[in-house]
Amino acid sequence: MSEYTTISLRKEFVADVESYIEDEPFGSVKEFVKHVVVREMESDDEIGEEEARQIARKLRELGYME
Repeated sequence: MSEYTTISLRKEFVADVESYIEDEPFGSVKEFVKHVVVREMESDDEIGEEEARQIARKLRELGYME
């Protein structure tokens, strides 16, 4: 039996994702997020430490991270 955990996302972010996937073949935000994470994990493209910091900074500025 699989075990699960919960990831909290801001309601505004979830609303943005719902709007983004409205015409896409994903049944839920959960399906979309899983798709994106798996795709990134399987990708050979790596981001550097500086790029990761810039992304985190932008996400904080947008209110998606604290």
